[in-house]
Amino acid sequence: MDPVTREPTDYALWDRHEWQARGECWLWCGRDDVEVTWIGPVRSSGMHAALYACRACLYELDQRVLEINMREDVGGLPNHR
Repeated sequence: MDPVTREPTDYALWDRHEWQARGECWLWCGRDDVEVTWIGPVRSSGMHAALYACRACLYELDQRVLEINMREDVGGLPNHR
């Protein structure tokens, strides 16, 4: 948080995550040997794995989540159910 404006800083999102030195992004870019963070477990066809994302893909995911939440807040129909 900016101490004067009380607004989140550009890095506020990233401060919430524990970034690992290098790994594979499992989201859109699919890059390997990139800084990643664990974002949760994933289940597919009855199997489980740890899901990791890089900063760029996590930003895209956060934007999608924000958009759907804003849409629901104004009474719009969610498109994810």
